[in-house]
Amino acid sequence: MIQKLTDKPISIAADHRGVVLKGRLTGWLRANGYSVKDCGTDNATERVDAMDYALELVAEIKASRSDFAIGICGSGQMMAITANRFPFMRATLLHTAAESVPAREHGDANMLVLGADVTDDATAEHILKTFLNTPALGDRYAARRERLAKLDIF
Repeated sequence: MIQKLTDKPISIAADHRGVVLKGRLTGWLRANGYSVKDCGTDNATERVDAMDYALELVAEIKASRSDFAIGICGSGQMMAITANRFPFMRATLLHTAAESVPAREHGDANMLVLGADVTDDATAEHILKTFLNTPALGDRYAARRERLAKLDIF
């Protein structure tokens, strides 16, 4: 059991390529005391667009129903690119647990993105555990996050 970073449900979604990993991580979350909001898909054989599921996760964060989200697609790229179109989202595509630390400490990432085609189950669980066990730092990092949220200059 890890120290819980939030009491709200963690929203999770995947495209067809991420369904299996989504199931594994959902089980891990529940086994570690987290409630989970499953935003789809559950069908690994019917092709769907990762963008649609990233938008489901964005909606959960925007409505404050979740503080954190997990998006999974083949490479992770489309989930991250879509989510980061919104100023309140800080989606981070991670490949190692070590990357989780600065993503959370410095960037206060609120969405973990994984590539199901490039991340094995054990690595994904390790990344998730580290992500959820790393608090955001304050001071200059908090000021940077506030500045980031206000970016809309072009």
